[in-house]
Parts: sequence; structure tokens; C-alpha cells
Amino acid sequence: MGYTDGSNAVATCVTTKAMSPHFAVYLSAAVQFATVVIMYFLVKDMSVAATIGKGLIDADAYTALSPKRAFLYLLSALISAILWSLITYFLKQPNSTSHTLLGGIIGAGIAAFGFGAIQWENVLLRIVLIIFLAPIVSLLIGYLINKILRKLALRATMGTGVVVKGLQRLNVVILSAAISVNDSQKAIGIYLLIVALGIAPISAEPPFYLVAIFGAALALGMILGGYRIIVTIGQKLFKVKPLMSLSSQIATNVVMFTSSALGIPVSTGQVISSTVVGIGVSERVRGVKWKTIERIALGWIVTMPATILFGAVFYLIINGIFGGIV
Repeated sequence: MGYTDGSNAVATCVTTKAMSPHFAVYLSAAVQFATVVIMYFLVKDMSVAATIGKGLIDADAYTALSPKRAFLYLLSALISAILWSLITYFLKQPNSTSHTLLGGIIGAGIAAFGFGAIQWENVLLRIVLIIFLAPIVSLLIGYLINKILRKLALRATMGTGVVVKGLQRLNVVILSAAISVNDSQKAIGIYLLIVALGIAPISAEPPFYLVAIFGAALALGMILGGYRIIVTIGQKLFKVKPLMSLSSQIATNVVMFTSSALGIPVSTGQVISSTVVGIGVSERVRGVKWKTIERIALGWIVTMPATILFGAVFYLIINGIFGGIV
């Protein structure tokens, strides 16, 4: 998630040259790691993690499940998520890691426990609906915020550019934290799933060393892959300028923090791409590069069913090979 999602935090800021790419990437990585640690000690809200760890599969399905067979189920879910991420990476097809992970868990759950074990109400309302709703909401918020800032800028003085640049830099920190809050809880959700499966001892929260590893993984992924998405977000959707960058950052922060507070796992890339489109529509509809957007939207639509299928198939294969000896 750090590799594919992290650069969303700095994309528009780097594109408008408010920050250098190198400094922005390392700053964002540091903030993402620090946010995970701070959240662990000061904020005990793990609502997004609970959605992933407890809100997808009925707990009754885990009754009398051996740890080894539980491991095969979890392994299938994660392999499907990793493989789909690799396939989309090499095909250069935009992909939501969040939806990939959720689809793998659901697909493996269907194969392992049956359709009845899936908490379909949560899946439909908190995941499937959000896949379609999040882009619309993000687009509208991006549109409105850009319109508001445009009106304010008309009355501004010559020093507005300096203020906008400073606010962009501040928002890189805030947005990095918002992304970290939502993404780290997805990893913690896997831990809660491990606990629910009986693979790990029952605990209300993961041990600190594990949370630190999650934060380090996000930060390292950001450093290694942070440059990959910057051009796509900043130039290939709509040519973003400084005030538009600020609008996108504010809109993304609103959506990310709200979704985390509501316990809804969302795709960072989906949110920020949609805010940029909303800003593009508010500025000049013809300037929006709709072909690129169609390609990104196709990835959003295909990812969930594809990873559900992958998760189910991998469980059947892995369980068929190892199930008889565990």
C-alpha cells in the first residue's frame, strides 16, 4: 500500500513545484511512519481495522477451525491480493490495493466457508457501494472546494502565491497522515483477522513491534515507489496548478479523515484522482483527460470481482494440495 498509495500524498504538490520530489517523498514517508506510531499510543480507534478483521466473515465460520487450515485461508487471500497487484503493476493498469485486499479476503472466505459465511450487508454497504460512491463524493467535494478557493483568490493580494505554496506544504503533512491512518488500519485488520482465526493469541490490539513494522512498510513503500504515480495524478488527469493542488489536498483530507472515522476502508488513489477530476471539471471540462480516467475507472470496477475470483481459486488450489495433510 505504501508503494502504490503513498505517492498520492505528494503528487499535486510536486507537480506544481511547491516541493522537490526527493524532499516530498521522504517527508511523506516520515509522516506516514510517525502517524502509525502516534495512533497506536494516543488514538485507539481501529474502526477501519475492525471492518476488515471482523466485518467481512461471520465469526461462527471460524468455530473449530484448525490453525493450520485457517492459515491456508489467510494465505490464499493475501496471495491473491499480491498477485493481482503485481499483474496490474506490470500491465501499467491503475489498481486499488485496498479493494484488492478486501476482494482476496472475501473470495477466499467464499471458497473456505461458503456464501452464507460472508457478511454481505457490510460488503455491499461498506465496500461495494463505496467503490462507486467515493469517486462521486470526492469529485463533488473537489469541485466545490476549488470553486470556493477560486472566489477567495480573486480578492487576494500579490502574496497569495506564497500563502498557497505554504498551505500546500502543510497539507502534504496532513494528507500523508490521513493516508497512513486509513492504510495502516487495513494492515491491523489483517492482524485482527489472524486473532479471530485463532492463529495468534486473543488481544484487543496488536503489539507495538508489529504496528511499527506496518508503519515502516508504508514508509519504505513510499520511498521505493513514491515517484511512480506523481505524473499520473498531477498531469495525466488534468494539468494541476498551485491553487488546484491545494483544493485537491483539502478535498482528499476531508474524504480520508471522514471515511476513517466512519470505519470505511477507501482507496487513496480513487479519492485523490476523483478530487483532481472534480477540480478539472470546475476549471475546464475539455481539459480533463477522459481517456485516462476511463482506464483508471475500469481498474476500480474490475479489481473487486477479479480478486474475489483469485481468492476463491487460490484457496481451492492450496487447500487441495495441503488440506489433506493439515
